[in-house]
Amino acid sequence: MTSHAPVSHDGPLRVLVVDDNEPSALTLSWAMEMYGYDVRTCHDGKAAVKLADDFDPDIVLMDLGMPIMDGIEACRHLRANPAHRHTLVIAQTGWGDRELRQKTTEQGFDYHLVKPIDLDELLGLISKTAQ
Repeated sequence: MTSHAPVSHDGPLRVLVVDDNEPSALTLSWAMEMYGYDVRTCHDGKAAVKLADDFDPDIVLMDLGMPIMDGIEACRHLRANPAHRHTLVIAQTGWGDRELRQKTTEQGFDYHLVKPIDLDELLGLISKTAQ
């Protein structure tokens, strides 16, 4: 399969998928890998912050409602670290009300997508932003 994924300065873009629903995380990870991205997966916000420091993702696809540390708090931690201030952070959640969308924007998310994720929309956002 030919890769259509945008590339960073040192290879395929690195994507971190964070979701406490393991089947959902696995499915999204497989989809990202199918398009040529280098993908890592974890299942809570605390693990995401630690893995982001080790993996240095270009893109984080973050669920919001998770145990241990929710996605909003995890995003705040990422944005507080200068190494991750320019990382594309996309909320991927079952919640899409106006107040929550405003909160995710205020807390540093670049985009807010409602599950089930429209893969074409996601790939379009990544492509547009990664150029």
